[in-house]
Parts: sequence; structure tokens; C-alpha cells
Amino acid sequence: MRVLFATSECVPFFKLGGLGDVSHSLPVALSQLGVFVTVCLPFYEKIKVKDVSCLGPIAVDYAGKRELVFLFKSKIPKTHVTVLLFRHPRLANYTENTFLFYDVCVSLLYQRAQSIVGLSFDILHCNDWHTALVPLMIGEANKYTKEQETVIGRGAKTMLTIHNLLYQGVMPLGVVKDTGLPLSTLHPIGTTGGKYVNSFREGLEHVDVVSTVSPSYAKEILSPSFGPHVYDVLRKRGDPIVGILNGIDTDVWNPETDVCLPINYSKETVLEGKKEAKQKLQKAVGLPISNDLLFGFVGRIEPRQKGIDLIMQAIRRMPKRDFQIVLLGVGDKKQMKELRELDKDQTHIAYVDTFDERLARRIYAASDVMLVPSKFEPCGLIQMIAMRYGSIPLVRKTGGLADSVEDGKTGFVFEGYHVEDLCRVMWKTIVFREDRLEEWNRMVVRIMKEDFSWKASARQYVSAYKKLASTNF
Repeated sequence: MRVLFATSECVPFFKLGGLGDVSHSLPVALSQLGVFVTVCLPFYEKIKVKDVSCLGPIAVDYAGKRELVFLFKSKIPKTHVTVLLFRHPRLANYTENTFLFYDVCVSLLYQRAQSIVGLSFDILHCNDWHTALVPLMIGEANKYTKEQETVIGRGAKTMLTIHNLLYQGVMPLGVVKDTGLPLSTLHPIGTTGGKYVNSFREGLEHVDVVSTVSPSYAKEILSPSFGPHVYDVLRKRGDPIVGILNGIDTDVWNPETDVCLPINYSKETVLEGKKEAKQKLQKAVGLPISNDLLFGFVGRIEPRQKGIDLIMQAIRRMPKRDFQIVLLGVGDKKQMKELRELDKDQTHIAYVDTFDERLARRIYAASDVMLVPSKFEPCGLIQMIAMRYGSIPLVRKTGGLADSVEDGKTGFVFEGYHVEDLCRVMWKTIVFREDRLEEWNRMVVRIMKEDFSWKASARQYVSAYKKLASTNF
């Protein structure tokens, strides 16, 4: 089975968020199951790669002109997974317009793969809004109007994975026209500022199979809360959304071998290891050396999703003497300013306003509890990494958090998006650790035994690919 995996980011070439990790780990896991996966992404100017060769130029028609795009070939390090990189000035930077041009390049590669790279692909797997227009570009039929599709579309087998519906790729109609897509196939959205096209909406109408990154999120997106345009399409399609929980690379996230940690530890030595890691982190971020319960937060400062507002309200309400908290991340300027003020005013709070991979790993190792109070969470990797490092996750019951954390067994869970609910469960963890330390320690060891590797998820993708390949749409 040959799969073309189209994405906007892939570790170690380029990463902005969790999609970069998934676009690395899933293809690697699939290749270990015998699937021939080729990853493609733009050759951004920030990408620095040594092991790369140029396959030559391909001619791409865009905005009424013929452009030469140079195709480069590399591999995900230490694997046999091929990576194709498209180089062109229009693809130099990560912008919305970049992905319109990129989608034209991907559709051309898929249609002419035999002549360009010497093989054809059985499955085209697109990821998020960045590549959502590709199924439409190759001529896939609209899945509920059943209009005539192209010869290429009839032979294509396509999947679009929704990693996060918060970002839908809404772009001006005039810019989308540059792709050459016929206006009759699009559904422009009229606003006071003009007409716009929702990339996700268009892709979801034409792709063969829609998938997302957790079973719970697959159910949650069938509600109007994510926007009427996407909701209408999913409702009209009527077919089930495939929900497959993401995994993590357990070789990359491993406290026994992580070179970023001041001390490595295993399930057998986790209690001693985390104690030392905690003291060293406290010293590094300016917190008093203390055995108080340490909450950690690592992630984007994203007011629409990540629950930072709840955390800041909880900090102001909770007794100062009973806990410490360290936060790491960048994003919304207003919330970052508030976090800096909290850090300045409160000796038990430390906020680091950057993103540092090394420090993130040290926080996973040092924290007693990792906070993930998201308003919504398609999958979430933080809670999985936290368990891998023996840090108990405290999560809101939503999306992949609900699918991966069991209250009282592998973490602590609350439901309502209210500061009272978060404070209640934060206090519960503090009291639990103080009064039932032996049980707490057993939970720490137990969560480290949880298996969130990509093996099980990859097998589910293989099953989905096989079903897709054998189904007539």
C-alpha cells in the first residue's frame, strides 16, 4: 500500500505544533507495518536539511502563469520514510497564501506521480485545512450532490484528517481564484468585508473519508459550535467520522534516555528521580525549594482553547501556601501579560514567556501534576507525555483528554468549563497527595505503564486505509 501523506509540517524539518509531531511519528509507525509512506511539505526557507537531493523541476500553473517548482527528496532521519519538499518563492514562508499554491503542487504530484517520482499512490492522506482543497483539485466528486467527477477523481482514494477545527483556512475568494478552481464548485461566504472561502468546508464536501484524532472529538464536531459551514457539511454527508486517537513517539519521550533531564529515571526509580528533577527546576525558574505540590503547564497561550483563563482565575483563588505552579508557552499577548504580572506578584508562580523544548521536558519530569484544562482538545499529547514522565494529568473531560485519562486511576478529570470546577479538582489533588501518599505514588508508577505509542493507532489507520481502498464512492 502506497500513501502520499500531505502536511504543512513534519519534525525535524519544520514544526509549529502537534501536527509536526504526528506527521513524523504516524508515517514512521505505518512504515513499520509495511505501508510505503511518502510525506510531502513545502520547503520553507527556515528548513535546514543536509541529506537532500533535487529531483528536478515540475511545471505548475497558478494565477495565470506557469511556475517552475523544484522538488527535493530526503528522509525522516533514521527511517526509510521518504520526504518530498517543494521549493519555490511562494512556498518560502508559512502563510495562508502559501498553502493555496502548495495544494496545487500536491494535486499535480498526485496526478502525475508515476512520471515525477516513478510510482503511483493508492491513498492520498491530507491533513488539516492546509491541504483540504487537494481532493477538490484532483476532481473528487461532491459527496452529497454526487456530481460528475474527473477520471483522476474516480480512481482517487482520499482521506482528510481534522487535527483542529479551530483553524479552518478562511481566505478571500479573489485569492482562491488563483488556484484555477472553477467558481461553480466553491461556496463563497459573504461578509461585509467581501467574499471568502472556507478551505475545510470545501475539502470536507469532496474527500472520500473524514477522520479526526480521537473518538470523542469525532462526536463533538458534529455540533454547530465549530461553525455552521463545517457543521452543515458534516451533517449532510451523514457518514461516520473515523476517530483514531493519536499516539506519541515513546523513543523521543522517554525519561530513561532524555538528555534534557538533569537526572534520568525509570518506573522503578521515578519517585527519587522526580524529586531531584523538581528541586533543580525550582531553582532554575526561581521558585522556592519546597515539597509543595507542583503543577505544570506546557503549551500555547491560546484563549480560545487551552484554558489559561481558568488557570489564572484558579491561581488567584487557591491558598498560596499549598502549591506551586510553573507555566511555559507563548501566544496571546494579553494573557501573556497577565501571566507575567502573576509571576511578578506571587512567589509560588513561575511563568517563562518563550518556548524551550529542553525546559518543557524538564517541566514534564519535575511536575507532580500537569494541567490540561482545555475548553476543547481534539486529541492532546501533553497528557500522554505527562504520564510517560510520571506526572499525573489533570484534564477537562473533552476530546482526546476524555479518551486517554481515567479519573482516579490515571489522572484527575473535571467536566464543566468553570473556575470552581478547576479549583475543586486542583484542591482534590493537593489533599490526595498529602493524605494518601502511598496511593499517590502507586498512581505515579501506574501511569508510566500506560501505552500511548503509535503502534495501536497505526494499525487502526491501516484498517481505515484498507477499507477506503476497497470502497467505491
